[in-house]
Order: sequence, then C-alpha cells, then structure tokens
Amino acid sequence: MSNIRDRVAQRATGRRPPSKDVAVKEKVRTARQLFQQMKPQFEMALPRHVGVDRFMRMALTAVQKTPKLLDCSQESLLAALLESARLGLEPGTKQAAIVPYSKQATFIAQWQGLVELMYRSGQVASVTAEFIHEADTWDYKVGDGGTFWHRPNLLAEDRGPIVLVYAFAEIKGGGRSKIVTLNRRQAEQIRDQYSKAYQLAEKNRLAEPAEFAANPDKGWFNSTWHTEFAAMWRKSAVRRLADWVPQSPELVEWLQRSNEAGESELPDVDFDYDGEVLSETEEPSEPGEPAADTTAPASPPGDAPGKAEDWPPVATPPGGYDGRGA
Repeated sequence: MSNIRDRVAQRATGRRPPSKDVAVKEKVRTARQLFQQMKPQFEMALPRHVGVDRFMRMALTAVQKTPKLLDCSQESLLAALLESARLGLEPGTKQAAIVPYSKQATFIAQWQGLVELMYRSGQVASVTAEFIHEADTWDYKVGDGGTFWHRPNLLAEDRGPIVLVYAFAEIKGGGRSKIVTLNRRQAEQIRDQYSKAYQLAEKNRLAEPAEFAANPDKGWFNSTWHTEFAAMWRKSAVRRLADWVPQSPELVEWLQRSNEAGESELPDVDFDYDGEVLSETEEPSEPGEPAADTTAPASPPGDAPGKAEDWPPVATPPGGYDGRGA
C-alpha cells in the first residue's frame, strides 16, 4: 500500500525517486565528510610512517569499490578503519580489507599485511609463505641436521591440488625462524573452530536453504573462507609464524586481539555524529549538556521496516573543512 501512495505522490509532485547511482554518490559524499571529521583521530592512531591524507584516500577508495560498506553502520565502519589506522595497514589493499557482513563492517588483516607487520620489527629480512602441490617434490626433516627444501614442478601442466602450506622467516644477521606447516585438514579445523564469519555464513545457509539455492553467491551466505580458501589457508600459516619471529609493536597489538583464524576482536569505541571518538564512560564535554543515553540506537532507524539505514547527515562547518569553502 505504501508503494501505491508513493507512486501517487510522485505523480502529483512530478518527482521521481533518486536512482541507485545517485543514492550511492550521496552516501560517498557523506562518507567523505565523515572521514574528514575523523581526520584528527585517524592521524593520532596512525604510525608515523603512514600519512593521514593517503590513508583517508585509501579509505574512501575502499568504500567506493565496495558500495555495500556504505550500508553498514557508521560505528562499525569507523571502528574497522581505526583498527586499520592503528596497525598502519592500508584499507582496501592486499594489506587489509574492510568487509561488509550484513550491516557490520569488519576489519580483516590480509597475510601480506601480517608480513608487513613482521618487517617493522627491523629484524626480519624476508618472509616466505608458499603452497606445496601434489606434483611438487619436497622434504622436511626435524632434529640434528634437519633440513627443509621444496622444488615446485613449474613445468607440469597441472601441479595437482595443494597438499601443504609452509611459512618461515629469514632473520637479519643470519638464522631462520621455525618452519610452520599447515595441511588442509588443519586449515579446515582452524576455520571451523575460530572463524565467526564462516560460522555465520554456514548458519545463514542452513536457515534459508531455498534462498541459498537460488542465490548461492549472495554475500550473506559466504565468507572469505568460502570464496578464497587457499588465501585463508596461507594466512593461517603466516598467523602461526607470527609467534616465532621478532615482533613489532603493531604485530603484538594485533596478536593480542586476533584468534587463530586471524579475525580481530575490535575494542569498543563510541562515536558521536560529529566524528568525535568517545569512550564507553566518557561524558559530553560541553558544560550543562545531558549525558548520552546509552540505551538509544547508535543511528536513527530507517523510515520503514526492512529499509536499510541511512547514515546520519553530516553538518559542514561554516567555511568548509580546513578553511576551504564547502
């Protein structure tokens, strides 16, 4: 009935609903303004070697490449970006991904990002993380005179399925870290036991079998473990290697908050709509202003049941940001 009323109103006013592209562009504009307001917080969180302007460009590019991030809650997107900033990893690249799960934006450190964190210790010369295929030749011996070598069968038309992933690091000044190995069954055990994203996708598949059969590629029914199993297999090996190499402060921080599947538990951070970061117990700074109602939703609900939330409007200060015109 509401759709009929909307059509009648549109004919009476001569207005048409905005196209999907227009709506996305409007949300991107809002995101740009929001990121600009969050610039001081990003700059404070970033390591010195990462420029805040470059980070903000990467963040905006990430949401433009994945428009579904614009439908995620404002709080989850900002929390994911702040985690990326704290680690000094560029979002939307091979270092880190910001992935939408329903209305939640989730930070995921890629295996290349973990290698970058290892290098920052200043003591790691190189990191190797490779697949062993069925047609390759290799040997691994542990103990006195133990050796490891792998000869990929690069001339084979088909090297066969992956049977093992290994990872190790060369240490500056000589020496090598422990060689971490992970077979397929071990990777599946890590996935099944630790990956909340995988468990959620599997739960959704069981809850909606007909919808899954009709739309198996729908994001709600998939996780990175479903779509990029080999990459997650290798990342799990690199995650285990991180315990056996010299660690940078950023790597220590990430390890404290991540599980075996490499999924991070982000710290709770509250944001007001002006982009200011608030702790869970912090009161508003303006005198006489009442305390925030912690039971209220973080963002206003949509106009109708089932309608995706729009981000709250962002007010542009007089004269624009950084003294420029709006």
